[in-house]
Amino acid sequence: MLSRRVDAPTRHTAARLDWVDAAKGLSILLVVAHHAVWFLQRSGQAPAAVVTANEALASLRMPLFFLASGLLAAGPLSAPWRVVLHKRVAFFLYLYVIWTVIRFTFFATVVPPEVDPDESADPLGLVLALVLPGPSMWFLYALAVFAVVTKLARPLPVWLQLGVTGALSALVGAGMVDFGDTRWTYMSRFLFFFLLGCYARELAERLAAATSLLRVAAGGVACVAAAGAAVALGLRTVPGVALALQCLAVGSGLLLAAWVARYRFGRPLVVLGTLTLPIYLIHMMWLAAIMIGVRHVELPPAAAYALPVVLVPVLTALSLLTHRALVAVGATWLFALPPRLAHRAS
Repeated sequence: MLSRRVDAPTRHTAARLDWVDAAKGLSILLVVAHHAVWFLQRSGQAPAAVVTANEALASLRMPLFFLASGLLAAGPLSAPWRVVLHKRVAFFLYLYVIWTVIRFTFFATVVPPEVDPDESADPLGLVLALVLPGPSMWFLYALAVFAVVTKLARPLPVWLQLGVTGALSALVGAGMVDFGDTRWTYMSRFLFFFLLGCYARELAERLAAATSLLRVAAGGVACVAAAGAAVALGLRTVPGVALALQCLAVGSGLLLAAWVARYRFGRPLVVLGTLTLPIYLIHMMWLAAIMIGVRHVELPPAAAYALPVVLVPVLTALSLLTHRALVAVGATWLFALPPRLAHRAS
């Protein structure tokens, strides 16, 4: 039966828990959906209601992704600097550089400019990639930067780290602080959630353990009601409101992930959470290739609403199949540090 429950994880001190992977799986699906809507909007094929729903999910999508990443990074970041630099900094920067070049080459040679919503084939963007992270690979860049910041800040009290980054997120979210670059602005907002994942694991575990269908539904209703009220009353520019909405969304997302992870129908989402890297790296090239053929199609209203939903599993499957094929032919260097750069335990 689909609703048959499986035993809840008992590895409370383990590095990975099923609900954390389910949260990552949910996040990557939301990221794929966001990019699908983004490309469809570029071609004028995304209905206004779909664009609005995609924008509303911004409070959940990346904050939950960074929180889950922080939950998994807390242990590795407590290691000596040499290990951190190999496993968290060099690893993510290596992937960032490799895939930024791959993405630039693909979009410059295959994808027409009118399909690309973020000027991925801009040579200046490639030259400045180590200073101004690219619009699609910036998550990897952020994880490397966050590892360094978190390691440097470890001697400081946790309340101070969360207080400062929370205040920064609140000010940036209200538009009162602007770094002049969208990706650095995003990173300044989401560092708080990464640190929250590193330091508030026990709180997250208690929240996950308390999940139920009723609480998941209540959390979803609360998110919609709060977001609607903020928009109706014009409160989004008030410092702290956007951050509060993100915290509420992340809490509801954790409840949902933990509830889904308890049942057999949630196992695919849990497994997907362990495979987010290849999906993140590959899916936008498949999306661009599909949009080359779809952009001139006159979509009936029903198809315009259904297409983003259909694209999510299609792009996810194509990305995972591409990853498997690349690994099978020996291109593991596309997804892992070369042995000479990887950390070797003494």
